[in-house]
This record gives sequence, C-alpha cells and structure tokens, in this order.
Amino acid sequence: MDRASSLIFPGGRTLAAWWRQLAPYQPRAIWISYIFVHRLEAAVSVDVRQPLETLDRLVLSAMDLEHQTLPDVPVANLVARLQLPIAMMQRILHGVESHGLARLTSPGTWGLTEAGRQALANGTFSSVVCERRIFPFVERLDPHGRRVAEPHFFPLSECASVPWLVDEEHRIDASLLQAAFDAPAEWKRTCGFPLDARPLADEANFEDWQRVLVDRGERYFLVLILEGKLQELLGFAVKTDSWTLHDRTPVLRLPASARRLWPELDADTPNALWHEAWRSWCRQRQLPANETEICALTYAPPRLEIQPPPRLLQRLQAAKSDLFKGEAWILAGEGYHQSAAQLSIRAPSPHA
Repeated sequence: MDRASSLIFPGGRTLAAWWRQLAPYQPRAIWISYIFVHRLEAAVSVDVRQPLETLDRLVLSAMDLEHQTLPDVPVANLVARLQLPIAMMQRILHGVESHGLARLTSPGTWGLTEAGRQALANGTFSSVVCERRIFPFVERLDPHGRRVAEPHFFPLSECASVPWLVDEEHRIDASLLQAAFDAPAEWKRTCGFPLDARPLADEANFEDWQRVLVDRGERYFLVLILEGKLQELLGFAVKTDSWTLHDRTPVLRLPASARRLWPELDADTPNALWHEAWRSWCRQRQLPANETEICALTYAPPRLEIQPPPRLLQRLQAAKSDLFKGEAWILAGEGYHQSAAQLSIRAPSPHA
C-alpha cells in the first residue's frame, strides 16, 4: 500500500477550480482524500416487488370467486371456470405457490393465501430473489498505511478509481459483512447500508462457486465537503490523470456525523499544520521568512484568514497575488485526508 507521503495532491489552482464547481452545495469545509476500499461482492437474498402476470391473476381471481362457496377449491373447478388445459393449470398453480400466493390444502384442492389476496388487490407481490451485490468497506489508516480500525461500510458508488492490490495486512474479515447484515435498521439507514438485502439462505438455489465472497480492492481520490444546507458529508470523484472532477453528482452521501470515520475529518486541523502550509506557500513565492512568521492565522472554514504585517501586505499587492482574487488555496495535513482552505487577507490592525 502506498504511504500518504508518496501520493500526489493537487495545487491551489486546481482546488480553486473545484471550489467553483462545488459552490452550489455551499460547502462549509473541504477535504482532499485518498480512499482505499474493499468492494465485497456477495450473493444475497433481496425482496422485490413484481407485477402479477395475466394468467396468474386470472387463476387467483377464479380461486377467490370459488372461495365464496368453498373453503378449498378443486382443480377441476378452476379448469371448468377458465377453460384451460389441466397441464397448464397445474403449472400456473405451482408457480403461484412458489411465490406464496396460493397453497395446496389437500391432494387436488387449493386455497388462496393472504399474500395472494393482497396481490389481487395491488397487482403486485413481494418475491425473494437471489443476486450478487457489491458492498464497499473503507479502510481506516494512519499516514504510514497501517490499519487503525476495522474497515467500515461505505456506500460509495462506482466511479473513477485505480486497482489496489490488497496485501495480507489489509485483508478484510468476512464477518464484518455479516455484522452489517445483523446491525439495527437505524445503523443501516445512517450508514447507507441496503435495507432490502439479507444473507443468502443455505437452501437457496446457488452453486458453491456462486457463494464465494470476492474482494476487489480499489483506490479512489475524492473531494469531500460538508454540505451547507443539509449538513451532509458529500464525496465527489476525481480523475487524477487530469485533476478534474469525474462528475458534479456526489458518489458518496452520508450524515455529517460520518466524519468520525476518520480522525482527520472529525477533529479541527491543528494550528501548527496550517502555519506549516502557509510557510510552504510563502517559500514557493520567495517571500521573506521573517515577515511570514509573524502573520496571524485564523481558520474559519472553509477559509484561512491571514493578517500580514504592512510590509508583507505591500509585497503581495505589488505582486498582484492570487490571494486577492480568491484563487489561492492550500492543503494542511500529513495523512491520506488533507484539509483545504482558501487563503484570504484580513486587514492588519491599525496598531500593528
């Protein structure tokens, strides 16, 4: 796994361009993040609503009419009422039985179930199907790539990524997926875990090879923002070969409380890191260190307000710095998640 220090982060002009694109979300904070994700592919049972087929509806309707005088309906009565061949009737009856809409009450007689009555009323019925689904789990790492907590479910949509070869140290325990299935519904709603999926029952009609759990490791580069109106944590995919947003539609949407998944997002960025980022920005522009050191910095997300001494302010004005255009951005942090801030000038105190 790549250490955070070996990965490339974008420059200020790129951050400024992203900010303009994301402005409609009124971001209150912004982070630039490398995310390592296990995309677990597993066979599951899913409840789906299906339309009632025409022939099934006719047979269930006929059965419902027969129930007005008979508790159990002979197959012969249904054949006579609908004028269908006996072989076809048997196939239809066994089909609706498999969906729980009718049941064989005794040899040669059938009864309508409560689910069958509801299907007649609604035109649809609930059915359990078996399918393979993807369940993403995100790694939580220190700057050296060491796991600091178990992977956590992470409802990240398919988007721009690069393969990540999962090594032995970062293999995921399949029991984490089972624990997610067993979690309370409130946890699932908060984390975006699908409520309609269940573990595949042992008797389900799947071959052994189809039950295999597949772990596809991928690395993503995301712009994470704290959205201004709904207070949600939104993620936007970035194509690192061009440093462009893959799309302006979020590929991740979580409650703001999801920031606790990563300490770098959940806690305020230390002042020392902002000072170091500011010094680095000034060194690149060959500004005097003695003047940059005495600047007062105030982080007011998403901006880092700079109060420079008069002499440094004059230098910046003479250079027509991007600071005065809202185009100057810096990153602070040492891990996979770095805080981004727009630099802005605060007028020096008249007593300075």
